[in-house]
Amino acid sequence: MSALAVAHPHATYPRPVLLRPVPDPPPERHVDDDQAPVTVTISIAGGAGGRERVLAALRELVDAAGAAGAVEVGDGAAVRQEGAAEIRLDPRARTAFRGGRLLELSRLEYDLLLFLARHPRQVFSRAQLLTHVWGHRHTTNRTVDVHVSRLRTKLDDPELITTVYGLGYRLADDAPIVVVER
Repeated sequence: MSALAVAHPHATYPRPVLLRPVPDPPPERHVDDDQAPVTVTISIAGGAGGRERVLAALRELVDAAGAAGAVEVGDGAAVRQEGAAEIRLDPRARTAFRGGRLLELSRLEYDLLLFLARHPRQVFSRAQLLTHVWGHRHTTNRTVDVHVSRLRTKLDDPELITTVYGLGYRLADDAPIVVVER
């Protein structure tokens, strides 16, 4: 077998495969001591998985910067709470208010939001939402996508209803929604 031949990925080899060590990275460059330190403040909003990856990368940068740099990392919750007023749902009156302002939701948009608010931290497939909110499954799954999109627009918060890729939808963990039960 020549050095250029490519083996099948599932092939077995009669002898162990030897791995080469990875060369050491180049030596670190340090900031001159007479240079003023730079402070960067970053606020991260988004899904938990992406946020954790970004935070881990930023921690590595802070460690590399040493005393010359300072980075303050926020999780985005404070930014969300400042910019997003609480949403109050009253099932008896079938009203939705955000920051004291009445939200103009269709019957299905309201029912969808109320269903998700009453089942926090649960992921629902499109078929489950069609059954529980619409009361039937005689329409396409795309119907759910359209209503979620319209609801996100009317709530002025695209991250309030989270898409769980390959599964369905759920309400965000930090969703500022209160269901008024009398």
